[in-house]
Amino acid sequence: MGVKAIVLAAGRGTRLEEITQDKPKCLVELGGKSLIERQLSCLRSAGIGDIILVTGYHADMLGLAGTKQVQNPKWDQTNMVESLFCAESEFSDDIIITYADIVFEPKVITALCESPHEISIAINMNWQSLWKTRFADPLEDAESLRMDSQDRITDIGNPVENIDDIQGQYMGLMRFKAKGVAALKETYAALGSIPRAWMDNRAVKNAYMTDLLMELILTGHNLHAIRIDGGWLEIDTVEDYRLMQEMFKDGSIEKFYRPQIS
Repeated sequence: MGVKAIVLAAGRGTRLEEITQDKPKCLVELGGKSLIERQLSCLRSAGIGDIILVTGYHADMLGLAGTKQVQNPKWDQTNMVESLFCAESEFSDDIIITYADIVFEPKVITALCESPHEISIAINMNWQSLWKTRFADPLEDAESLRMDSQDRITDIGNPVENIDDIQGQYMGLMRFKAKGVAALKETYAALGSIPRAWMDNRAVKNAYMTDLLMELILTGHNLHAIRIDGGWLEIDTVEDYRLMQEMFKDGSIEKFYRPQIS
């Protein structure tokens, strides 16, 4: 059995305001194609045909050919971690997990598929130039990401005040092989049993994916950073959307992402 992809597509993307008023965030178009179209094309070009969509908001609009749909019935009350585990029955011994509101080039999936590690996390090393284009202050909307000398992640998803705490950008793309999948399930089952600082801000059912990844680290599991040089975009806000639409039109988007190959 080959690699299976689980695409987390349950959210609306409220920060996109009226743009997602009548459709899931992953159906927002960039350069004439929706985010999910670009993503499915990229996954399939890497030979991944077993694709599970975890849906929620306007799930009826995501009955896409060649995919299987699993719903998160509480999509509006929960977050990415809960959406992921709505698809637990679909977990195999080799899964790629991806957010649906990003786009990426095939090289990102290839790098994950070539990783020998049980848990592999795609990390964008070219994040600063993208953040400087999106934000006046590159620390805005940035989170911690630190690695040791063997590229094992030691800190992820925490608030930062110093740019030196960011050695790369988490991309919302990861791969778990057999032992990694077992660790993921075990860690999820115990999530919340040990008090963590993030629990002061959100309930366990609203845990971010980076909360779960940090819990894996804190409980002794190795998360290996897979270094990627760009080839990735995310859209979080109306400002992001307008900026990237313009960059698609004038071709400057190719500094960060080449749409013609994905």
